[in-house]
Amino acid sequence: MYNLGDKTYLKQPKFMSIDTIKTFADKLSEYCTENNLNNIQIVFHGGEPLLISKDFYRESIEIFTKTLPDNRFDFVIQTNGVGLDENWYQLFNELNIRVGISMDGPKEYHDKYRVFHNGKGSYDEVRQAVILGMDYGLNGILSVINIKIPPRELYDEIKSLKISGLNILLPDGHFDQLPDGMEKEFVNTKNYTPYADWLIELFKIWKNDKDRVEIRFFKTLIDLIVGEDEGDQILGKNINGVAVLETNGNLEVADFIRACYEGITRNNINIHTHAIGDVFSDRLFDVYINAHAMVSQKCLNCSIYDLCGGGFLGNRYSNDRGFDNPTIYCHDMIKLITFIQNDIIDGIPQETREEMELSKVSYDDIVHELEEENEDIMIESEIKEKLMYYRLV
Repeated sequence: MYNLGDKTYLKQPKFMSIDTIKTFADKLSEYCTENNLNNIQIVFHGGEPLLISKDFYRESIEIFTKTLPDNRFDFVIQTNGVGLDENWYQLFNELNIRVGISMDGPKEYHDKYRVFHNGKGSYDEVRQAVILGMDYGLNGILSVINIKIPPRELYDEIKSLKISGLNILLPDGHFDQLPDGMEKEFVNTKNYTPYADWLIELFKIWKNDKDRVEIRFFKTLIDLIVGEDEGDQILGKNINGVAVLETNGNLEVADFIRACYEGITRNNINIHTHAIGDVFSDRLFDVYINAHAMVSQKCLNCSIYDLCGGGFLGNRYSNDRGFDNPTIYCHDMIKLITFIQNDIIDGIPQETREEMELSKVSYDDIVHELEEENEDIMIESEIKEKLMYYRLV
């Protein structure tokens, strides 16, 4: 996100103050009481959260747990793993902070994107942190999908680390700032599904491994297909329940939206002067929170809309239409979802299939329907206006 269009973070403090944590905890207590909430997840993110002191975490956790003694907290830290040694792990175990490490594949690929200021890759340090984490209950690894990595190489790397969980993310990007290697003229055309092809190959490898690691992306998608999940920021039609507390106290929508253009997430809502509930009066928060309900007309008329949910909000952006587009991964998601859905059906006995009246779905048929543009469901004008408000043209 820091490389795709937004530099406003340079005007903020590099570190969050304990005073901001105290104010936030007080406002959070008020918000939870008003809304009868008692389960909260707090993720220490960045930048790089290991650059701040250990005392910051001790003080922060104490503030949260004392200010909201009746609440259940899930504390998580997402780090690049550099400098994550035994002392850090011991501290996080002591404070009940779950640890996730960002790692982008085998050494050849990871070191291309995650480098120190001197140009040296960080793979060796990160791998060491992952292996050390096995003794401290490491929560898992987070990887941004890189379709240049053969899926077998990625999966073998993950297996060699002996971790229990992997989460994969589609790269940030939109129609006017596509991920590396994505060809603009072919985006969302029938025969161009590079991410689906890569994910399907990984899915087959993963499925055929009897001792498979948990891949959250696949698990969420399978649970959605069989009706046991409502989804997340990427998939399904769940409400997005994430807000970002910036170092200066600002409350903003999820950070990946910054990749759209300079300053898009900025507002005047600051925890030192506002209540948390004030985010609901913010235009962008409205679109983000309800992103899976506020989708383009093409999405509304797609037969897998309930599963895809229109995709990540940031991946729908274009300068000329704002968020009034299908995601850049639209055809990829159709192909992936139909493949997994059909794979699940293949595993059900024929007699049961007939009783349940299950039938396979076709990628070609869905794409053909969308290309025909026989759109029976019309987008509400108010929603269309909200989606297009952020266009730059």
